[in-house]
Amino acid sequence: MAGARDPYLDGLRAVSVVRVILLHLLQRVEHPFIATFSFFMPGMPLMFFVSGALVGKSLANADRAKLRRFWSERARRLFPPFWAFGAVVLGVCAIGAIAWPDARHAFPWSSLWRWILPLAGPQASAAYDELDWHTWFLSVLLFMLAAAPWTLALHRRWPCSGALACLAAGATIEVLRVPVPDVVRNLCLYGAAFQFGFAYADGSAQKVPRWALVTAFAALATFAVAFHAARAPGAMLHMTPLALVALGFGFVALWLAVRPVAARVFERAGVERWIRVVNSRAYTIYLWGPIANDVALRVVRPKSGVEYALDFALALALLAGAVKVLGPIEDWAARRGEKGRKAVVRSVEAEEVRRAA
Repeated sequence: MAGARDPYLDGLRAVSVVRVILLHLLQRVEHPFIATFSFFMPGMPLMFFVSGALVGKSLANADRAKLRRFWSERARRLFPPFWAFGAVVLGVCAIGAIAWPDARHAFPWSSLWRWILPLAGPQASAAYDELDWHTWFLSVLLFMLAAAPWTLALHRRWPCSGALACLAAGATIEVLRVPVPDVVRNLCLYGAAFQFGFAYADGSAQKVPRWALVTAFAALATFAVAFHAARAPGAMLHMTPLALVALGFGFVALWLAVRPVAARVFERAGVERWIRVVNSRAYTIYLWGPIANDVALRVVRPKSGVEYALDFALALALLAGAVKVLGPIEDWAARRGEKGRKAVVRSVEAEEVRRAA
């Protein structure tokens, strides 16, 4: 059934969110370990793959009315939490411009529209560019959601053709160093991951033999490491987007290879409860993680191992506070009221009772 929850996708989404936010909280710490950690299971390709799979399931047998609801519900879920985030960032920029009236603190008013409709990466003033860099994902997601009915129809007619076309275009841009706007490059590379999710939604990805999936992981990982070493040796993986996406696809293949085991783990009562908690606040966690990181770095300014640990602890505490205060916006946007939360708790408790019996 199209609307049924898939424990495997839910678990994979939660794992990718935790992976992404850990890197966000660590990546500005100048330590060789962080560059190494960035190679472990790149989270963004996984997140887009899961999003595409969920969209493919949602649009199964969709008529015009269901399609209109799909777009309106996605817009409601995405825009209010983003606008709340944008209001805080713009407020910081306004205060900075008043306190320090120089070029670095001047706000680029010509890009204000990006904070209303983020079809290109929103921009803060130069002094606070660490607060907005991660919002690029929303531009890619909006384009993919808008085009989903047609890209899904293309996939149904010629399986994975849209994903392969996007990946080929993105790889060409990267290999030949074609100067294009970031949103174009990201749309090609991560849009490919989104459309590969359709193959999971229709069940074809699950039919690929395990040996082929493991082989694909090994080949993609080898290419990613080699390409990154040639382009940006010693740097974080995201400095080479094609390597990041290739390695991300490799981990998608690896997760598909271990899907039966992973699904059983994700269905365990304690794990399932943790997954629900993370996924219910995934968008808020993603938006506010870099903000928490930036504030912690400005307060601690770490230089030693102990200070790095303190910086990370403070960033986690700040993020937890932001999620506590601003998480209800995500609830409202997703129409998850108190009644909905109680229903979720009851369903989890009923499942635990069923398993115990």
